Amino acid sequence: MYKIAVDHTPSQSDIDVIKESLIAFNESIVGVRAKQFSVFLKNDSGKVFGGILAFLDKESVYIDLLWIEEHLRKQGYGKKLLDTAEQEAIKKGCLFSTLDTYDFQAEAFYLKNGYERMGEIKNYWLDHTKIFLRKNLKVSI
Repeated sequence: MYKIAVDHTPSQSDIDVIKESLIAFNESIVGVRAKQFSVFLKNDSGKVFGGILAFLDKESVYIDLLWIEEHLRKQGYGKKLLDTAEQEAIKKGCLFSTLDTYDFQAEAFYLKNGYERMGEIKNYWLDHTKIFLRKNLKVSI
């Protein structure tokens, strides 16, 4: 017999079962497993002050997270991180970059860096809109 269980502090092994099972299913359909990679902004001591977490597949990179320490924002580091992630994706054969952001985050930054708004979901989270963007990497070569 099976039961439904709500868990507000799930174990990493339980989380891994769900993630790995879905990833394996997706892989069986599309024939490839997305590969995670990161790009970091670090000081000379190796402390992280920003970075990107991304996933590569056959033709697209998904920028999952981009964050920069607040006192370092608006100094060009975000663009350098994004450019580096995109160049890595191009080296791996990617044609597109996709990401999402909220209306209170960085849409203007991504638009300025060649992304186009592909869609949105209004009232996604506490009356905020989730925005989906994509960039054609073939054009930026």
